[in-house]
Amino acid sequence: MIEAKVLRLLGPRALAWETIVLDPARLGPSEVLARTVVSAISPGTEVAAWVGAPPLRPGPTYPRLQGYCNVARVEAVGASVTACRPGDLVLTHQSHRSAFVCRDAEILVATRVDRPAALSVTYLFHLGYAALSKAGFRPGHDVAVVGLGAIGLGAAALASAFGGRVVAYSDQDGARALALRLGAREARAKDDRVAKSADIVVTTANGWGDWMLALDLAARGGTVAVLGFPGRGLPPPQENPLASHLFYDKQLSLVACGMVPETPAPAHEIRFTLGRNMEFLADRILAGAIDAQALVSDVLPAERIGDAYERLAAREAGAVTFALSW
Repeated sequence: MIEAKVLRLLGPRALAWETIVLDPARLGPSEVLARTVVSAISPGTEVAAWVGAPPLRPGPTYPRLQGYCNVARVEAVGASVTACRPGDLVLTHQSHRSAFVCRDAEILVATRVDRPAALSVTYLFHLGYAALSKAGFRPGHDVAVVGLGAIGLGAAALASAFGGRVVAYSDQDGARALALRLGAREARAKDDRVAKSADIVVTTANGWGDWMLALDLAARGGTVAVLGFPGRGLPPPQENPLASHLFYDKQLSLVACGMVPETPAPAHEIRFTLGRNMEFLADRILAGAIDAQALVSDVLPAERIGDAYERLAAREAGAVTFALSW
């Protein structure tokens, strides 16, 4: 029998740990039992819940599980499982918890390469990957990234690695330096705009000023890929967020990004699914082609998750995200 610790958020800044019991002897034929090695914090989603930001959609907000970037080591598998074997590291969307049982279909990546902290941020890169894909990215495109948190940095890194010419925008010195390390050609403060417009603008920020910057940076006929939530927790904007000289006159396309097909369909039916995308990105990360470790500011004991949330909420210099060790 395994006692697993599970984190719940009962309300703003109110953490609670509960214990559940897992029985390896009662695994179903397609189930996997694994112990978490590290789980990464997804800063936008988790910190917003931590500080009590307005919810994005109707419905109960608390209590809630936190986290969906979990890397665990397989302890036991059911008789029908072929996706992994004991000893493998598996990446799943399990929340912050010390151990769990899941169906083998929930495993996104299985590997024997022992780089759990780097692997844990794969989904944060995937959000940028999904945005670039939906925006029709091609090598040679000029790409602007507005907001250099974990997701913005991931988008800048991927666009650069895939042959884009990236200009990254942030008012934080450390974030701009990190964007350059990850391959951006330029990194600028938000009021320091280049004259050349971008084919694709990836915006990961929530402020209305960031939204107007994204529209301004887009070239005529360009695409704004929206990964942030413009106006979340803010009063109505002072400017028209679809001003005709920025939106209509330039004939921009605005696309909501981040969601991709999750059904495990054959590749000839749906080539780019969540599972295949994650396998591709994990392969690049584990091979060292993508510097995923750059997003992990530190590895902290899981019990210090409240400290990690506070540091991220305060926008501590140099804090992109944290991995939690279990």
